[in-house]
Amino acid sequence: MSSLEKGKKNKRYRFNIIDVLLIVVIVLAVSAILFLFFYDGGKDSGRAGEKSVELIYTVEQSNLTDILRGKINIGDSVLDSSTLENIGQVIDVEYTDSVYTGFDPESNAPFEAVYPGKIDMRVKISVKAYVGEDGIYYLNGNLFNVGKEMDLRFPFYTGKCVCVSVSEVSE
Repeated sequence: MSSLEKGKKNKRYRFNIIDVLLIVVIVLAVSAILFLFFYDGGKDSGRAGEKSVELIYTVEQSNLTDILRGKINIGDSVLDSSTLENIGQVIDVEYTDSVYTGFDPESNAPFEAVYPGKIDMRVKISVKAYVGEDGIYYLNGNLFNVGKEMDLRFPFYTGKCVCVSVSEVSE
């Protein structure tokens, strides 16, 4: 047997730092993929001391162009446009003409006039949310309180609305 053949038989593979790093990278990549597929973020689950409630909140938007009348319909799903999380279903929609309130200096009296081609929109939305120990309603990271601006997405319209009422549905 030649010395070349003896060297091949006696030579064994040894781990080095590159092999260890490669194994660590593979384990981390598999862990990250499993985490992304199976972790739900825990947003929908209520924490201890919180109860699930049926909630109706109303949002409104003013001075919309009249062409948007009818773009939101009863039964439409409502999404938070920044997170695309479902935050309810439309149960009522009301469109009214936008009204301008001003003051006439000549007659020294206030007046109201309809904006031509402009409407105001009020949308009632039903959602199953959670109420915290502090009495604040929330779902999927969204807080539901009066005066809050909400970026909402409906199937045929997306816009910034203001929450004008929040109430629990009594059983």
